[in-house]
Amino acid sequence: MERNPFKWPILILAGVLVWLTEIWFNLPSILLWPTGDFSPLTNYHSDLGNTALNGALGVQFYNSGQVFQGLAIILFAGGLYILYGDKLWQKILVLLGQLSTFLIGFGLVMNGIYSENFQPWHGIFSEVIFYNIFIAELLVNIPLLTKSKLYKIIGIFGLIAAAINLFFVVGFDLFPAGEIIEWIGIYVAEAWLGFITLGVFYTEVWSRNK
Repeated sequence: MERNPFKWPILILAGVLVWLTEIWFNLPSILLWPTGDFSPLTNYHSDLGNTALNGALGVQFYNSGQVFQGLAIILFAGGLYILYGDKLWQKILVLLGQLSTFLIGFGLVMNGIYSENFQPWHGIFSEVIFYNIFIAELLVNIPLLTKSKLYKIIGIFGLIAAAINLFFVVGFDLFPAGEIIEWIGIYVAEAWLGFITLGVFYTEVWSRNK
């Protein structure tokens, strides 16, 4: 195993950074919620960045986290080149998936700048995020089905994640429980990102020169 993390694929670092932002930024924002009753059942994710609902420090944590997480996802998008296959159609799908993943990161950065208080911009960039989550998951996971058993499992999970996010996009205005559907969509997508990170770590780092 290559022990120098600076020689690991950039996707691994990016995936770790995406998850660390949850701990460094979003968790403190939740803990700083003024009334202490923040819940995914009654609050949207973006409520954490709303100055009318959260305290000033909690809002700063959340909105800063959106920017940092967006930048990490843009880095992750670049690192997806590691999944290029040998066939042209595989490379094209992953490349288009990289573009959609870049737009997810861009949307998160802009959501950190235009928080829930700034409409319609916040809503517009939120749509950019969720539409592209579905597109990225669809495009990247189809080529994964042609790879090793580990990547096939990740690809199947990713296509399920894509279906869940499509349900969120389509059902957002149709179901009363939009809050929890949004949270599920976000963290299923982040779980998929985590599985890809682990998959690349196992195949490109752990199994090499073992």
